[in-house]
Formats: sequence, C-alpha cells, structure tokens
Amino acid sequence: MLAHPRLVLFVLALASPALSDELRDAGSLPAWEVAQPSATVVSEENLLASERFWPYRVAVTKRDLSSPLAAGSEGVLIRVENGARARIDFGRDGVHTVPVAITNLVDEANKVRLGELKKLSPNLTLALGPRLSGSALGLGRLPLQETTAKRGFLVVFADPKSEQFDALAKSLAPFQKHPGVLTVLLPQSLVNESTFGTRLASLGWTVPYVYDYLAAGYTDALLPDGTRVPAVTLQSAEGRLVFEGAWSPDVVPALRAALEAAFPETNRVVRSGS
Repeated sequence: MLAHPRLVLFVLALASPALSDELRDAGSLPAWEVAQPSATVVSEENLLASERFWPYRVAVTKRDLSSPLAAGSEGVLIRVENGARARIDFGRDGVHTVPVAITNLVDEANKVRLGELKKLSPNLTLALGPRLSGSALGLGRLPLQETTAKRGFLVVFADPKSEQFDALAKSLAPFQKHPGVLTVLLPQSLVNESTFGTRLASLGWTVPYVYDYLAAGYTDALLPDGTRVPAVTLQSAEGRLVFEGAWSPDVVPALRAALEAAFPETNRVVRSGS
C-alpha cells in the first residue's frame, strides 16, 4: 500500500460539497433518481443486494471493542462486504472494515430508498469520474459522460515502471471493449502526464487513469486488504466488489468469466429521462 496520510484525498474527492455543487451546477451529471419507497425495506440481511440505496457518507453510532473508532466518526462508504460488514474511509483515521451494526448505514440507506436523502450518482462513479485523465484517448480530463454511462469498473492497480507492466496492459486490453464496464488504471508510481497517454496508446491500452497524486488514497481505499499489486478488481458502479485478485496471466480467464457473468453486454444503464 502507499502512504497512509494520502488517504484523506479519497474522502475529499468523493465527499467535498464544493465538488458536488460544481458538478450539479455545470449540469455534468445526468438525472439520477434512485428513490423507490415501494421497494423492500433495507436491512442488514439485504444490504449487500440493495446497493443502489447505499449512501456515500456514513457514521459510527456506537463504540465497538474491535475498532478504535469513536461514536460519531464519519467517513465515506467504500462498499458493503459479506458478513454484514462495511469498508469505510475515515480520512485521517484510516480505512476500516467495521460491523454494519455499529453504523447508521441501514438507516441512511432507507432514507435514500424513501427519497429523503439524495444521491448525485452511484458511489464509485462519483468517486472516480471527476478524477480521471483521458490523455490516452487524446483528451485532458475524461468527460464525466464516459463514466456515468457505465455499470461497472475494472480497476487496475499497477506500477507503470515495473517490468511486467507492458504484459499486464496487453493482457487486459481486450476488456476495454466492454460497453458497460470502464477500465481504470491506478498508477502505483508517478507518471509523466505529457507522455504517459502516448505510452498507453502504444500498448493498445487506451484507458483513463486516476491522476498519480490521488492514486495513493484511492488504492488504500479500494484495494482489498492483503491483495498484492499488480492487482485487478471488478466493481459495480456503486462499489460492490465482484472480483479481485493479484494480476498474472493466469487470472485473466477468471476475470473474463466474472465480467461476463456480472455485466452481460445485453444490459444497459437506464437513467431518468433516457
């Protein structure tokens, strides 16, 4: 993992009111109406399957002996995991996976369901979308429309300076053709913005990447604990983890199977007004 102090960058990128206002005022985000009061009430038991109602900010409501976090600690929800646990980025207090029962996550999810709490966009879409370089595509910042139309993300954690980077890029290049899943690179070292896009294009891997000064925070937040880099994760637009593993040529077939199962190409995103 990269330096812990940079964790706060993920929180700032996702939770900043100024960023949210800027996106809304610019009309950059399409309408996203997720409320459905008639849907089944969200509970710990169905929370994993109720991802569209996940709030992006949650708080600890009571102290748990297994966690150093005090009641009232607030952070950004990364994802809900199996076993009624939630991975949350608490900024300077670090990333913690805690029992859902000690948070207000279920209550906040029901507020989203009822329309009492608004969401600008799916959680991971909002986290990644404004922070992507599109230089490999001949663009500066990647237009938000390129992310909001996606149902999922193939997030790749790799060091462009490593000897295996070229092989990794070429093995994953076919996945960029999937219409519903956007491949995103989190570079594990500094890159030259003026030349890196050209290098990716030369490898046939024209994917957007998180700006290197933000990549550390995103890596610590998104990469499952204990997963060594280079690594790949397949996640829904809300952040639900579909597949994860250290990259090697042998992992590519399993990744392809997971992609085809979770994101059939016949499906498409339907947003309000579309």
